Amino acid sequence: MKKLSLFIVLLLGVGGVFAQGYTGDSWAQVKASGKGTVSMAYVETPSFAYKDASGKLTGICVDIMADFIKWVSENKKVKLESKFVGEGANFKTMYDKTKASVGGVFGLGNITITEERKKEIKFSPPFITNFAILVSQNSVPTLAKFEDMPNTFGKLTAYTAKGTLNEKRIQELKQKYFPAMKISYTSTSQETLEKVFSDPNGFAYLDLAFYLEAVQLKKSIKRHPIADKAAEQFGFIMPLNSDWYPLLDEFFKANGGYINSAQYRKILVTHLGETGVKLLQSAK
Repeated sequence: MKKLSLFIVLLLGVGGVFAQGYTGDSWAQVKASGKGTVSMAYVETPSFAYKDASGKLTGICVDIMADFIKWVSENKKVKLESKFVGEGANFKTMYDKTKASVGGVFGLGNITITEERKKEIKFSPPFITNFAILVSQNSVPTLAKFEDMPNTFGKLTAYTAKGTLNEKRIQELKQKYFPAMKISYTSTSQETLEKVFSDPNGFAYLDLAFYLEAVQLKKSIKRHPIADKAAEQFGFIMPLNSDWYPLLDEFFKANGGYINSAQYRKILVTHLGETGVKLLQSAK
C-alpha cells in the first residue's frame, strides 16, 4: 500500500512538472539547425483568438503571428513552423503557463502590457491599443458621472474574471466611487459577457472585442462612454528566458512598421469590422 501511495505521489509530481509550462525551440537552436518549431499558447477571445464556423482557430493574434512565422522563414532563411498548445484556457492559466515555459513559446490574446507583468514575462512591441468599455443591459440608465454609481448602479452586480486587468478596473471603481458594490467572479471574460447577457442587473468592464461580439449578436447591451479606458496596449508574451524578442522587434519595425501596413489593417477589418476599427482610432 505504501509503495502504491509513493507511486501515485511520484506520478502526480511528474504530471505537475509537465503541467508547469510549454516548450519550443529557441532562436539559437533554429538558427543553428536551419529549422524549428515554436509553440503558441492562447486564450480564446472574440476577434483576437477564436474558432470560426469550421472550428479553425483564427483572429488578429493568430494572423499576425502567422505573418511573423512567414517573415522569419523568408528573411532568416530557416524553416520555422508553429503549433498551438493548450485549449484556449482562461487568461490566468494561459499567462502562468507561458511564464513557466522554456524557449520559443508565445502567449496570444487580450494581454495588456504593464510594468508589473514585465517583471515576470517578456512582451513583444504593442500591436494594438486596448479599448475597455463598461457595459450593462440596455435597461440600465446611462451612467452620467462616476459619483452617480451608488444610485444608478445601486442594485446591480459587477461581474469580472479573476486575474485580468478588468478585475482591477472594477476594484478601482468600488474603492473610489461605490464601496458597497457587489462583485461576482467568473473564470473567463467570455463567461463575464454571458453573465451580463443573462442578468439584467449585471454590469462589467470588458475589452472592445467582447462588446463588438455582443453588438454583432444583437444582444441587449449598453456602453457607458464616461468609463471608456484606452490607455493600455496589447502585446504577445514570452517567458523571460526567451531569445525571440529581437526577432519580433525587427518584424514589427520592418518596412516602415508592421502596424502601419495595409496587411495589418486588413487583419483588423476582417476580425473587428469597420466599426471596431473606427472605435480603435477614436481610442488613439
